[in-house]
Amino acid sequence: MKRALQWTIGVSLVVAAWGVSALTPPEDAREAPFPVRASIGEPAVGRNLHATISSVRHADTVTSGDWSADGNWIVVELSAGAILEPGGLFLTTLETDGRTYSASERVSTMRRQSLDAGLTMAGDLAFELPPDVRTGGATIVLGMNPTPRLDSVIELSVDLAALDTVDSIELNPTESARS
Repeated sequence: MKRALQWTIGVSLVVAAWGVSALTPPEDAREAPFPVRASIGEPAVGRNLHATISSVRHADTVTSGDWSADGNWIVVELSAGAILEPGGLFLTTLETDGRTYSASERVSTMRRQSLDAGLTMAGDLAFELPPDVRTGGATIVLGMNPTPRLDSVIELSVDLAALDTVDSIELNPTESARS
């Protein structure tokens, strides 16, 4: 009887230790950003950033004035602004299949756009993806801090295969949004 009790207590302690380790968040969780989930056409509001993503489309070519580039492009049309203090749209990424892609620097878009409180800016972001990345789930992440530890970020989940596809997209110039 005494031996059975010892085994029961021992197994219970092992199960409890396993439960504690399974429930303990990873080391970087204490500084992780606070995601604000967004939906197409709906405003999303973080700590100091508000954004509305109007559309997400796929294109084989993007153009802006005289500039154009062929490739595998994801174009995000959005409006965004600061809430309390000025800043910039410094975090503009698309995450898919364990990889993170930054918005393109090859063309002028909302990437790194200065944002002031009370003034909403509208424009596009363009992500150039490798040719083989056309399906699967992706998350578009927007934030004012390039390393958003303990800050909020706006996240939109999309299915790359379900996006509207066009041959060419003319990027919208970044400008003040009209009410």
